[in-house]
Amino acid sequence: MIEADEQLSELNETPFEKPALDDVRAALRRLDEAPRRAVAATVAYGLSDLTVTERQALEDDWARLASETRRRVLRSLLEASEAMFEMNYREIALLGLDDADRDARAAAIELLWTDETEETMRRLITLAAEDRDAVVRAAALKELGRFILLGEYGDIPDDAAKAAQALALRIHTDRGETLEVRRRALEALSNSSHPDVERLIRAAYTDGNHDLKISALFAMGRTCSKVWREIIMEELDSADNELVFEAVTACGQIQLQESARRIGQLAISEDREIQLAAIWALGEIGGNHAFEILTNLEETVDDEEAAAVIDEALDTAGFGRTFAALGLDLDED
Repeated sequence: MIEADEQLSELNETPFEKPALDDVRAALRRLDEAPRRAVAATVAYGLSDLTVTERQALEDDWARLASETRRRVLRSLLEASEAMFEMNYREIALLGLDDADRDARAAAIELLWTDETEETMRRLITLAAEDRDAVVRAAALKELGRFILLGEYGDIPDDAAKAAQALALRIHTDRGETLEVRRRALEALSNSSHPDVERLIRAAYTDGNHDLKISALFAMGRTCSKVWREIIMEELDSADNELVFEAVTACGQIQLQESARRIGQLAISEDREIQLAAIWALGEIGGNHAFEILTNLEETVDDEEAAAVIDEALDTAGFGRTFAALGLDLDED
């Protein structure tokens, strides 16, 4: 089977011209007939920017596909949308939300990652509250987090934002719910200024459950509050790489200047995820020290992926330095 990056390369090299619907149907049938066949550009381009009418015309063809094929297509479209932001898979994703297969529903939820409409938010609320499968409820809560954040900025109606908050709070505090779903509910709620957020994060951090502790660290970063600085700084030296990764990310989100030296050490970690997270965090932290560390890293790094992340981080850190030089403060805490 062709690897994902090869599929994306094919898309990038293919001149954009939306295929005819009949060609898309034929390409989907070929995928069903050959389970190891790569998802073709015809499908990726053809399912982008569907009108409601086009989506309705495809519904029967889509339903006839094997569940594994539907999952494979949705996951491939997610990769395409992350590589090429102009691709819009909203209609096929909305269709996927009603799929009989739980993994297809979860994949469709992920595919809506750029959708900020109230309609989609309310669909996610329904799935988080009512779907029969915990995997889907967890996926819906994960995506609801960004809608809760939009509510904090006033970008969605206040009643809708509060409905999402109330649901996340209810689910997280429901001991009868699965741990995975409760974790995602806390992570979603941490995007809000709800008065119970700090208490719930502290309770999760000290609960004694490893996975809840990871979610608590994740949530600390999402609050963007320096009230967590001591905990996060301590976790940077944890022997548990999962905790270190979340602590590094939180340092970037909270812009903890005092963490720059330790984050700089982690930017040469042998753990790839920690290394890249640390580079990103240095960009978010900004300031002269972080900028200097990134500049030194740029001169020594020897692989393309890390170099690209360093370039982005330098741009971010440089933006922050410009604000500081002008006497402007981006930190509201």
